[in-house]
Amino acid sequence: MPMLLEVKPDQPEEMINTQQNQVVTPMGEQKDEDEIGVTKENKISLRDYCRQIPVVDVHTTCGEAASLLNQDQDYPCIVLCDDHMKPLGLLMRETLYRMLNGRFAADLFYRKPVVHAADSSPVIVDVHAEATAIIDIALARSEQYFYDCLIVTEEDRLLGVLTMRDVMSLSRKLQHAASEERVHIITQSRQEITRINDSVTKLVRAARNAGEEASQIMQLSEQGASSLSQVDASYNRVYQHMEGQQKHADDMLSSIDMGSRMARSIRSLADQSGLLAMNASIEAAHAGEYGRGFQVVAGEIRALAKQTREVAGNMSSLLDDIGGLTRQTVELVRASAAEIDNSSVHVNEGGAAFKQLNTAVAGMSHIAEDIAMEGKTAGELAEHIRERLEDMVQADD
Repeated sequence: MPMLLEVKPDQPEEMINTQQNQVVTPMGEQKDEDEIGVTKENKISLRDYCRQIPVVDVHTTCGEAASLLNQDQDYPCIVLCDDHMKPLGLLMRETLYRMLNGRFAADLFYRKPVVHAADSSPVIVDVHAEATAIIDIALARSEQYFYDCLIVTEEDRLLGVLTMRDVMSLSRKLQHAASEERVHIITQSRQEITRINDSVTKLVRAARNAGEEASQIMQLSEQGASSLSQVDASYNRVYQHMEGQQKHADDMLSSIDMGSRMARSIRSLADQSGLLAMNASIEAAHAGEYGRGFQVVAGEIRALAKQTREVAGNMSSLLDDIGGLTRQTVELVRASAAEIDNSSVHVNEGGAAFKQLNTAVAGMSHIAEDIAMEGKTAGELAEHIRERLEDMVQADD
């Protein structure tokens, strides 16, 4: 594109000096695209993309604006500002070129204020605005203003401008940042999925071990229930034997009582025999010589009655002792039977507890099997997701 005519032939020298003094002091050097990056907060700063451009007021002429742009071909535009650096308009280099390169442009426009040629409604964005919103605004413009610069302000003061190339660079940087973030998220997700898969694998293994232990507990419970059943059967047999012993003891007590009554009867008969023998001896003494032989017999009968009375007494004492021991035995048998009854109740309760334990363990075993099956399915799904994430990471690389 040809250079603009810096001054008209009749343009005074002081106008040139005025034009040169209207270029604003740069607010910072334009950074190379390779040096522009993402901040620590992972947000792109518009400040790094802003270009510094000449700033003029509303009284600046088109000729003066042309001189400013000819001083540096890197300036894409001129911005009109008030005394507080608030943007009022935008004049693109190409617009000024087209206007001043006409046949009568020098006479028509050089002394005309630049405010009449500038765009009074440029796109103005705040430096703290979201980069994606700024890109959307830039791309949504009409064809006529599509390549115009975007004015960047901070607290309504001019900070710089963004060209469409800057907007495209900003978009590319956002894409790169989004891609890196996506790779980072995918990598973290893959690691998390791997950890989840490991946890699920451990859960499945633990569930299987729990199922095996539950099976062992069920076997031990069944063995315990069987042992208690045998103990209960043994208690029942012992109880039946004790009932038989108690019956025998009752029969023995009856026999002992009968023997005691017989012994008392024998003693009573011995006492009566002794009385009769004594009476016979008295009568024999009255008979004199004739009753001497009968007296001897009466003495023998009296001695025999005495012995019979002593034997009957010893027999009665012995039967009483046997009866006491038998009664003690009966009491012990009854106490043992009561203990066996109590033990049998506990054995039955233990058997019922084993059955409940067996049922609970069976339920736990089914739950462990379900957990193992669900965990296996979850592990397969996690592995599938991990492989897909791995493919996505490799695709991005």
